[in-house]
Amino acid sequence: MHFKNLYLNTLLIVILSVQSIFSVGSEKNEKSTLKWPLTAYNFGGLDQFSPEEQIDLLHKNGYKGIIIRGATASNVQNLDHFILKADKIPEFDIQAVFIRYNFTDKEEDKDRWKKVVDKIAGSKIQLWVIFGKNTLGINDDFIESKLREMVNYSSQKDVEVILYPHSTCYIESAEEALPFVEKINHPKLKLAFHLYHEIRAGNGSRIDEVFEGIKDQLGAVTMAGTDSIADFSLPRTMNTSTIKVLGQGNFDMRKFILPLSKSGYMGSVGFMNFKIEDKPEVYLESSLEEWENLISGCKPTHSMQQSKNQ
Repeated sequence: MHFKNLYLNTLLIVILSVQSIFSVGSEKNEKSTLKWPLTAYNFGGLDQFSPEEQIDLLHKNGYKGIIIRGATASNVQNLDHFILKADKIPEFDIQAVFIRYNFTDKEEDKDRWKKVVDKIAGSKIQLWVIFGKNTLGINDDFIESKLREMVNYSSQKDVEVILYPHSTCYIESAEEALPFVEKINHPKLKLAFHLYHEIRAGNGSRIDEVFEGIKDQLGAVTMAGTDSIADFSLPRTMNTSTIKVLGQGNFDMRKFILPLSKSGYMGSVGFMNFKIEDKPEVYLESSLEEWENLISGCKPTHSMQQSKNQ
Protein backbone atom coordinates (compact mmCIF):
# COMPACT_ATOMS: atom_id res chain seq x y z
CA MET A 1 0.00 0.00 0.00
CA HIS A 2 2.85 2.30 0.91
CA PHE A 3 4.55 1.71 -2.44
CA LYS A 4 1.27 2.24 -4.31
CA ASN A 5 0.77 5.65 -2.63
CA LEU A 6 4.39 6.57 -3.34
CA TYR A 7 3.93 5.64 -7.00
CA LEU A 8 0.74 7.72 -7.30
CA ASN A 9 2.34 10.74 -5.64
CA THR A 10 5.36 10.50 -7.94
CA LEU A 11 3.10 10.23 -10.99
CA LEU A 12 1.13 13.28 -9.88
CA ILE A 13 4.32 15.32 -9.49
CA VAL A 14 5.47 14.32 -12.98
CA ILE A 15 2.11 15.29 -14.52
CA LEU A 16 2.11 18.68 -12.78
CA SER A 17 5.71 19.33 -13.86
CA VAL A 18 4.90 18.58 -17.51
CA GLN A 19 1.85 20.85 -17.37
CA SER A 20 4.00 23.62 -15.91
CA ILE A 21 6.60 23.27 -18.68
CA PHE A 22 3.95 23.47 -21.41
CA SER A 23 2.31 26.43 -19.68
CA VAL A 24 5.58 28.39 -19.60
CA GLY A 25 6.27 27.47 -23.22
CA SER A 26 2.81 28.65 -24.20
CA GLU A 27 3.36 32.01 -22.48
CA LYS A 28 6.69 32.50 -24.23
CA ASN A 29 5.18 31.59 -27.59
CA GLU A 30 2.30 34.02 -27.00
CA LYS A 31 4.75 36.88 -26.50
CA SER A 32 6.85 35.88 -29.48
CA THR A 33 3.85 36.02 -31.82
CA LEU A 34 2.52 39.46 -30.98
CA LYS A 35 -0.69 40.66 -32.57
CA TRP A 36 1.18 43.66 -33.97
CA PRO A 37 4.87 42.80 -34.47
CA LEU A 38 7.10 45.68 -33.42
CA THR A 39 9.49 47.33 -35.86
CA ALA A 40 11.65 50.44 -35.41
CA TYR A 41 13.00 53.36 -37.40
CA ASN A 42 16.74 53.48 -38.00
CA PHE A 43 17.07 56.62 -35.83
CA GLY A 44 18.01 57.00 -32.18
CA GLY A 45 21.64 55.97 -32.44
CA LEU A 46 21.00 53.09 -34.82
CA ASP A 47 22.07 55.33 -37.68
CA GLN A 48 25.60 55.34 -36.24
CA PHE A 49 25.95 51.66 -37.18
CA SER A 50 26.25 49.92 -40.54
CA PRO A 51 23.05 48.56 -42.13
CA GLU A 52 24.06 45.04 -41.11
CA GLU A 53 24.74 46.08 -37.52
CA GLN A 54 21.43 47.96 -37.29
CA ILE A 55 19.47 44.88 -38.30
CA ASP A 56 21.50 42.62 -35.99
CA LEU A 57 20.82 44.93 -33.04
CA LEU A 58 17.09 45.11 -33.72
CA HIS A 59 16.80 41.37 -34.28
CA LYS A 60 18.80 40.60 -31.13
CA ASN A 61 16.36 42.73 -29.12
CA GLY A 62 13.27 40.99 -30.49
CA TYR A 63 12.14 43.45 -33.17
CA LYS A 64 10.57 42.06 -36.33
CA GLY A 65 11.58 44.71 -38.80
CA ILE A 66 13.07 48.09 -39.62
CA ILE A 67 11.82 51.36 -41.18
CA ILE A 68 14.56 52.99 -43.24
CA ARG A 69 15.20 56.62 -44.10
CA GLY A 70 15.55 57.16 -47.85
CA ALA A 71 16.13 60.90 -48.00
CA THR A 72 19.68 61.10 -49.35
CA ALA A 73 21.71 59.50 -52.12
CA SER A 74 23.76 57.58 -49.53
CA ASN A 75 20.55 56.34 -47.90
CA VAL A 76 19.45 54.91 -51.24
CA GLN A 77 22.85 53.32 -51.87
CA ASN A 78 22.68 51.61 -48.47
CA LEU A 79 19.33 50.03 -49.31
CA ASP A 80 21.06 47.14 -51.07
CA HIS A 81 22.94 46.32 -47.86
CA PHE A 82 19.75 46.45 -45.78
CA ILE A 83 17.88 44.23 -48.22
CA LEU A 84 20.65 41.62 -48.47
CA LYS A 85 21.00 41.45 -44.67
CA ALA A 86 17.25 41.29 -43.98
CA ASP A 87 16.84 38.47 -46.51
CA LYS A 88 19.19 36.33 -44.43
CA ILE A 89 17.18 36.62 -41.21
CA PRO A 90 13.93 34.64 -40.90
CA GLU A 91 10.93 36.59 -39.59
CA PHE A 92 12.66 39.95 -39.97
CA ASP A 93 11.48 42.39 -42.64
CA ILE A 94 12.11 45.85 -43.97
CA GLN A 95 8.69 47.34 -43.30
CA ALA A 96 9.17 50.51 -45.31
CA VAL A 97 11.48 53.10 -46.79
CA PHE A 98 10.29 56.65 -46.17
CA ILE A 99 11.08 59.63 -48.35
CA ARG A 100 10.28 63.33 -48.12
CA TYR A 101 9.24 65.26 -51.21
CA ASN A 102 10.44 68.80 -50.50
CA PHE A 103 8.96 71.27 -52.98
CA THR A 104 12.05 73.51 -53.18
CA ASP A 105 14.62 70.72 -53.64
CA LYS A 106 16.53 70.15 -56.86
CA GLU A 107 14.75 67.93 -59.36
CA GLU A 108 17.32 65.17 -58.81
CA ASP A 109 16.50 65.11 -55.11
CA LYS A 110 12.75 65.33 -55.62
CA ASP A 111 12.83 62.38 -58.02
CA ARG A 112 14.91 60.16 -55.72
CA TRP A 113 11.75 58.28 -54.75
CA LYS A 114 11.87 56.55 -58.15
CA LYS A 115 15.27 55.06 -57.34
CA VAL A 116 13.88 53.80 -54.05
CA VAL A 117 10.92 52.18 -55.80
CA ASP A 118 13.22 50.54 -58.35
CA LYS A 119 15.28 48.99 -55.53
CA ILE A 120 12.31 47.65 -53.56
CA ALA A 121 10.28 46.54 -56.60
CA GLY A 122 8.56 43.19 -56.21
CA SER A 123 9.15 43.06 -52.46
CA LYS A 124 6.67 43.69 -49.66
CA ILE A 125 8.52 46.84 -48.64
CA GLN A 126 6.26 49.90 -48.57
CA LEU A 127 7.15 53.38 -49.83
CA TRP A 128 6.16 55.99 -47.23
CA VAL A 129 5.77 59.49 -48.71
CA ILE A 130 5.98 62.76 -46.78
CA PHE A 131 5.14 65.99 -48.60
CA GLY A 132 7.33 68.79 -47.22
CA LYS A 133 6.65 72.18 -45.71
CA ASN A 134 3.85 74.28 -47.15
CA THR A 135 5.30 76.38 -49.98
CA LEU A 136 3.89 79.23 -52.04
CA GLY A 137 2.26 77.87 -55.19
CA ILE A 138 1.72 74.36 -53.81
CA ASN A 139 -1.92 73.35 -53.44
CA ASP A 140 -4.11 70.25 -53.16
CA ASP A 141 -4.23 69.82 -56.93
CA PHE A 142 -0.45 69.58 -57.08
CA ILE A 143 -0.34 67.08 -54.18
CA GLU A 144 -3.00 64.93 -55.83
CA SER A 145 -1.22 65.00 -59.19
CA LYS A 146 2.20 64.14 -57.73
CA LEU A 147 0.74 61.42 -55.51
CA ARG A 148 -1.05 59.86 -58.51
CA GLU A 149 2.27 59.87 -60.38
CA MET A 150 3.98 58.12 -57.48
CA VAL A 151 1.23 55.54 -57.11
CA ASN A 152 1.06 54.77 -60.84
CA TYR A 153 4.84 54.32 -61.07
CA SER A 154 5.05 52.28 -57.87
CA SER A 155 2.08 50.03 -58.65
CA GLN A 156 3.77 48.97 -61.88
CA LYS A 157 6.64 47.74 -59.68
CA ASP A 158 4.26 46.10 -57.19
CA VAL A 159 5.11 48.59 -54.43
CA GLU A 160 2.46 49.94 -52.05
CA VAL A 161 2.51 53.67 -51.33
CA ILE A 162 1.66 55.01 -47.89
CA LEU A 163 0.81 58.71 -47.53
CA TYR A 164 2.72 59.87 -44.44
CA PRO A 165 1.27 62.79 -42.42
CA HIS A 166 3.98 64.85 -40.70
CA SER A 167 3.78 67.85 -38.38
CA THR A 168 4.76 71.25 -39.86
CA CYS A 169 4.35 69.79 -43.37
CA TYR A 170 1.64 70.14 -46.04
CA ILE A 171 -0.28 67.13 -44.66
CA GLU A 172 -0.04 67.07 -40.87
CA SER A 173 -2.51 64.42 -39.71
CA ALA A 174 -4.18 61.21 -40.83
CA GLU A 175 -7.49 63.03 -41.28
CA GLU A 176 -5.81 65.52 -43.64
CA ALA A 177 -4.35 62.62 -45.63
CA LEU A 178 -7.66 60.78 -45.94
CA PRO A 179 -9.31 62.90 -48.71
CA PHE A 180 -6.31 62.40 -51.02
CA VAL A 181 -6.32 58.63 -50.53
CA GLU A 182 -10.08 58.37 -50.98
CA LYS A 183 -10.09 60.54 -54.11
CA ILE A 184 -7.26 58.66 -55.84
CA ASN A 185 -8.86 55.39 -54.72
CA HIS A 186 -6.06 53.06 -55.80
CA PRO A 187 -5.53 49.58 -54.26
CA LYS A 188 -1.81 50.35 -53.86
CA LEU A 189 -2.38 53.57 -51.87
CA LYS A 190 -3.11 53.79 -48.13
CA LEU A 191 -2.31 56.23 -45.33
CA ALA A 192 -0.36 56.08 -42.08
CA PHE A 193 -1.28 56.87 -38.50
CA HIS A 194 1.57 58.25 -36.38
CA LEU A 195 0.67 58.76 -32.72
CA TYR A 196 3.24 61.54 -32.14
CA HIS A 197 2.10 63.54 -35.19
CA GLU A 198 -1.53 63.16 -34.11
CA ILE A 199 -0.60 64.49 -30.67
CA ARG A 200 1.11 67.46 -32.33
CA ALA A 201 -1.99 68.03 -34.47
CA GLY A 202 -4.03 68.38 -31.26
CA ASN A 203 -5.77 65.02 -31.57
CA GLY A 204 -4.55 63.42 -28.36
CA SER A 205 -8.01 63.43 -26.78
CA ARG A 206 -9.76 61.99 -29.84
CA ILE A 207 -7.50 59.18 -31.04
CA ASP A 208 -10.50 56.85 -31.11
CA GLU A 209 -12.37 59.18 -33.51
CA VAL A 210 -9.34 59.45 -35.78
CA PHE A 211 -8.92 55.67 -36.01
CA GLU A 212 -12.64 55.21 -36.67
CA GLY A 213 -12.57 57.69 -39.54
CA ILE A 214 -9.45 56.35 -41.27
CA LYS A 215 -9.63 52.61 -40.56
CA ASP A 216 -10.69 51.62 -44.08
CA GLN A 217 -7.62 53.33 -45.58
CA LEU A 218 -5.10 52.44 -42.89
CA GLY A 219 -1.86 50.93 -44.20
CA ALA A 220 0.75 51.70 -41.53
CA VAL A 221 0.90 52.60 -37.84
CA THR A 222 3.71 53.98 -35.68
CA MET A 223 3.96 55.26 -32.13
CA ALA A 224 6.28 56.18 -29.26
CA GLY A 225 5.96 57.13 -25.64
CA THR A 226 4.48 60.63 -25.53
CA ASP A 227 2.85 63.31 -23.45
CA SER A 228 -0.83 64.06 -24.03
CA ILE A 229 -0.08 67.57 -25.27
CA ALA A 230 2.92 68.57 -27.38
CA ASP A 231 5.27 71.24 -26.04
CA PHE A 232 5.80 73.71 -28.90
CA SER A 233 7.94 76.16 -26.90
CA LEU A 234 11.04 75.00 -28.82
CA PRO A 235 11.65 72.66 -31.76
CA ARG A 236 13.57 70.40 -29.38
CA THR A 237 10.72 70.20 -26.88
CA MET A 238 8.23 69.43 -29.64
CA ASN A 239 10.26 66.28 -30.29
CA THR A 240 11.08 65.35 -26.70
CA SER A 241 7.48 65.77 -25.52
CA THR A 242 6.05 63.49 -28.22
CA ILE A 243 8.83 60.97 -28.95
CA LYS A 244 9.94 59.07 -25.89
CA VAL A 245 10.98 55.60 -24.86
CA LEU A 246 7.86 53.47 -24.41
CA GLY A 247 6.76 53.66 -20.79
CA GLN A 248 7.60 57.36 -20.54
CA GLY A 249 5.20 60.29 -21.00
CA ASN A 250 1.79 60.99 -19.48
CA PHE A 251 -0.34 59.87 -22.44
CA ASP A 252 -2.36 56.78 -21.53
CA MET A 253 -1.29 54.28 -24.20
CA ARG A 254 -4.51 52.33 -23.72
CA LYS A 255 -6.17 55.20 -25.60
CA PHE A 256 -4.01 54.17 -28.55
CA ILE A 257 -4.10 50.38 -28.16
CA LEU A 258 -7.88 50.01 -27.86
CA PRO A 259 -8.77 52.10 -30.96
CA LEU A 260 -5.98 50.34 -32.85
CA SER A 261 -7.54 47.01 -31.96
CA LYS A 262 -11.02 48.14 -32.96
CA SER A 263 -9.73 49.42 -36.31
CA GLY A 264 -8.97 45.89 -37.50
CA TYR A 265 -5.39 46.78 -38.45
CA MET A 266 -3.22 43.65 -38.32
CA GLY A 267 0.15 44.82 -39.69
CA SER A 268 3.38 45.72 -37.95
CA VAL A 269 3.58 48.73 -35.65
CA GLY A 270 6.65 50.95 -35.86
CA PHE A 271 8.46 52.44 -32.86
CA MET A 272 9.67 55.98 -33.55
CA ASN A 273 13.02 56.67 -31.86
CA PHE A 274 13.99 60.00 -33.42
CA LYS A 275 16.66 61.72 -31.28
CA ILE A 276 16.15 59.41 -28.30
CA GLU A 277 19.39 59.87 -26.37
CA ASP A 278 19.54 56.57 -24.49
CA LYS A 279 21.75 53.85 -25.95
CA PRO A 280 19.85 51.69 -28.47
CA GLU A 281 20.64 48.48 -26.60
CA VAL A 282 18.96 50.00 -23.53
CA TYR A 283 15.82 51.66 -24.91
CA LEU A 284 15.10 48.96 -27.51
CA GLU A 285 14.85 46.25 -24.87
CA SER A 286 12.76 48.28 -22.42
CA SER A 287 10.41 49.55 -25.14
CA LEU A 288 9.73 46.05 -26.49
CA GLU A 289 8.99 44.83 -22.97
CA GLU A 290 6.58 47.73 -22.48
CA TRP A 291 4.90 46.98 -25.82
CA GLU A 292 4.41 43.34 -24.88
CA ASN A 293 2.84 44.37 -21.60
CA LEU A 294 0.57 46.91 -23.24
CA ILE A 295 -0.91 44.60 -25.84
CA SER A 296 -1.16 41.57 -23.58
CA GLY A 297 -3.18 43.53 -21.02
CA CYS A 298 -0.53 43.27 -18.32
CA LYS A 299 -0.19 45.93 -15.66
CA PRO A 300 1.99 48.92 -16.62
CA THR A 301 5.66 48.47 -15.90
CA HIS A 302 7.46 50.37 -13.18
CA SER A 303 8.69 52.99 -15.67
CA MET A 304 5.14 53.84 -16.72
CA GLN A 305 3.98 54.09 -13.10
CA GLN A 306 6.84 56.49 -12.41
CA SER A 307 5.94 58.77 -15.34
CA LYS A 308 2.30 58.89 -14.27
CA ASN A 309 3.23 59.80 -10.70
CA GLN A 310 5.49 62.67 -11.75
